[in-house]
Amino acid sequence: MRWNNQTRRWEEPPDAKNWGELQLRNASPDTGRAWTDDGADREVRQLKHRASGDSRTVPVHPELTRLLRSHLRDFGTGRDGRLFTGVQGGELPTITYRRAWIKARREALTPEEHASPLARRPYDLRHACLSTWLNGGVPPTQVAEWAGHSLDVLLRIYAKCLIGQDELAKRRISEALGDPAD
Repeated sequence: MRWNNQTRRWEEPPDAKNWGELQLRNASPDTGRAWTDDGADREVRQLKHRASGDSRTVPVHPELTRLLRSHLRDFGTGRDGRLFTGVQGGELPTITYRRAWIKARREALTPEEHASPLARRPYDLRHACLSTWLNGGVPPTQVAEWAGHSLDVLLRIYAKCLIGQDELAKRRISEALGDPAD
């Protein structure tokens, strides 16, 4: 799904089974009024470690792509192009998605999981995603690019999640060397 600036509409590729892409252009973390220059709850700024105006592309799994397309078809976007908006348009208040997250977490997890720190915050999904990509064999350089991290930061934070990779690494080395025993 891509935004077309000329038609001011989201456009679907012909094959809805494809991966999607998100183009991230800025960040607006919810920091609270005491920490922003203009007294707003959020401050729009460039992406971390990027120049103003730079963007980064992030892949979107086909299942999420289908859900986003369905949402766009049914609800469109707000006047400012936002996918999700508040009741009166504009930014969705943090408390709204926080309440939705708490409810979804309570319904999706077992009581033991719910009592644990598992997916305590929506941001925890980012860590789960990057860990999954790394354990799935996506090269760390690619994961770092998609995540907006330097390779050094990615490996420092996520090296501990690379479990059970020994046998896979040995098999790949044998394949690269053309080992006839394999």
